[in-house]
Amino acid sequence: MAKPPKALQPDQSLSAYFGFELRKHRDEAGLSQPELADRLHWAKSAVGNLETAFRSPTQDHARDLDGFFATDRFGWLYGLMIQEQLPDFFRPFAAKEPEATDIRAFEPLLVPGLLQTEEYARAVLAAGRKPEQLDQTVSARMERQKILHRAEPDPPRLWVVLDEGVIRRQVGGAEVMRKQLAHLLDTAQRYDVTIQLVSASIGAYLGLEGGFSILSFNEGASIAFAEASGGGHMIEQQKDVTRAVTRFELIRAEAMSAEDSMRLIQEAM
Repeated sequence: MAKPPKALQPDQSLSAYFGFELRKHRDEAGLSQPELADRLHWAKSAVGNLETAFRSPTQDHARDLDGFFATDRFGWLYGLMIQEQLPDFFRPFAAKEPEATDIRAFEPLLVPGLLQTEEYARAVLAAGRKPEQLDQTVSARMERQKILHRAEPDPPRLWVVLDEGVIRRQVGGAEVMRKQLAHLLDTAQRYDVTIQLVSASIGAYLGLEGGFSILSFNEGASIAFAEASGGGHMIEQQKDVTRAVTRFELIRAEAMSAEDSMRLIQEAM
């Protein structure tokens, strides 16, 4: 007698629900796990591993399944899973990013997530994560960047100020850092992106207190996000947002011009 399939518990996690939907679609198509894997040119164990949530799905899995079953269900679920990878404390702010018309950010330690290459992001996020968790967390960061490349509505105006130490720190090794710096140079060529550096020669300045970002909108009040060790918090009180805007302008006043900043990045490569 054939062994009955393992009972699924779709309410345990989004990965489990993804697996539940996969089994449902497979059963409706009258296919076994090996048959579906063969049709999709996957490893024989891939379908079973996804159905039981033993492995987390990738974007390729979602795309292949949507194409095969003529649906958008799996891509939608994968999008929810990606959002789930963002830290709880950051999700409300990230959810507002697509609505922003202007984004201002200061970072004293790392390239901000919206400007990171995949390799740089992977190096930053790798510590303490399983490979499949890392893949999804990196995908979540890359997903956020889509707002900078959309056709409609217009991408937000992005103004980033970085401490010089950001471009000197060898995150991921020399080659990863070279590609990251090249990406900054390429992105800075856009009319709607400005990147400036605060020179190490400045010494102590207001930015050493920590990184932060500010979102502005066509309608509604601006909001900010202040980073902290191991977390951060969103700022909505307008007197505090105004304080963040003033702080950004004071830091920007210490920064090199955009042109001089690009020359320094080229030298760092």
